Amino acid sequence: METTSLCHSGFHICIIGGGVVGLTGSILFRQQGFRVTVLERDPALHTTGAGIQLHPNAVRVLQDINVYEKIKTKSVVPPSIVLKDYRTGRTLHTQDLLEPAVKYGAPLLTLHRAHLRELLYDEAHARGVQIRHGIKIDAADLDLVKEELKLGCSSDTLKADLFIGADGVQSVVREALGGRKETAIPHGKIVNRILIEERAIMEIPRLRYLVQSHDINVWLGPECEAVTYGLDGIFNIALTWPWSTDTKDMFFGSQPVDLDDLRLKLGDWEPDVQDLIGLGTDCLRWMFFEPVIDDENMPWFDALGKFCIVGDAAHRGLPYLGQGAAAGIESIAVLAYLLGKNRNRQHVEGCLDIYQRLRKERTAHVIRATLKTGRLWQMPDGPLKNERDREFLSETPSVGYPNPLADSFFQSWLWGFNGREAAENAWDEHQRDPEGSI
Repeated sequence: METTSLCHSGFHICIIGGGVVGLTGSILFRQQGFRVTVLERDPALHTTGAGIQLHPNAVRVLQDINVYEKIKTKSVVPPSIVLKDYRTGRTLHTQDLLEPAVKYGAPLLTLHRAHLRELLYDEAHARGVQIRHGIKIDAADLDLVKEELKLGCSSDTLKADLFIGADGVQSVVREALGGRKETAIPHGKIVNRILIEERAIMEIPRLRYLVQSHDINVWLGPECEAVTYGLDGIFNIALTWPWSTDTKDMFFGSQPVDLDDLRLKLGDWEPDVQDLIGLGTDCLRWMFFEPVIDDENMPWFDALGKFCIVGDAAHRGLPYLGQGAAAGIESIAVLAYLLGKNRNRQHVEGCLDIYQRLRKERTAHVIRATLKTGRLWQMPDGPLKNERDREFLSETPSVGYPNPLADSFFQSWLWGFNGREAAENAWDEHQRDPEGSI
């Protein structure tokens, strides 16, 4: 009987995709003792985008891999989330974030995605992760039978004990596992992202509070919302706006936005928002697609236990709860802890099955809660919106409150999640009953 753990047997993990989830995973796997290679399609480290929120359930993983202190130096710790009426600017609800930081042992952070990726990249290198750039992979390059990967246009192939697809919403690993390329379905919204130097905001006395408070501010509009927060010297604005659901109007990646046109659309919004947008010099927009909640018909790993998917490749969501990166970090943490517990190569498939069961269930709940939050926060003007605002202003947060993050029950379930404990409990159950727990 084999008793040497996988991490001491030269077990090689290849992660396809060098984004936040892939790099976090590479550090987690190295921490468990595995040999790790990351394949990244970009020829060099390059990150577009803007701000990112890391909620306590994600930050706790960063603490576990000892990168939290470095990341915190580039981050802001917001004391509150402030929800406002889009037209008047009236504060509807203020959620304290400092007490939960103590309760869950980790704060909510905001920082620039580029800074996060750079710090993770440097840490992965320091831990001995091999990162190969300029590797563009198509679904046809994955051979699920021979258990190998063709490296793009070259004739070279790569073998590994486990390939992990952390390759995002257009995942080629997902395509290979499902046997088809999925059709993206427009969500009917886009996000316009603007970055502004905080010193420019500080020059306007009426707007200084946005920088000085360090709060996350959210203006709730009809079928739209504006989210703002600081990024250590840079101020992030994310304006979600209606968009066509016609597939002819779909686009992938980013597109430039005419800021003058965007300002005109905000004519009835609070002046603070209009003035803030007026400080912008350029803007990019990204399209939102319908989230994916998989049933048993879409496997997250192959029959031989050699390929699997994590993050947006497995459970693409929307940003209305700030859980996009957090869900992916949770998933790859659970997978890493499960594989670290395994002491037999023949049981890798069992680890993947436990991972799939745990993560499909939890991420489905997160996606549904995210969609509900989007509907609540982006209500059209009218009686339902008025009732929502009354609840914000007069009711104590509990089950059904319009801000799920302030509901102590949901908050504890979301932010209190511990991937290591979840993996250990599931593994112990599997050891007691190998057939029944899978």
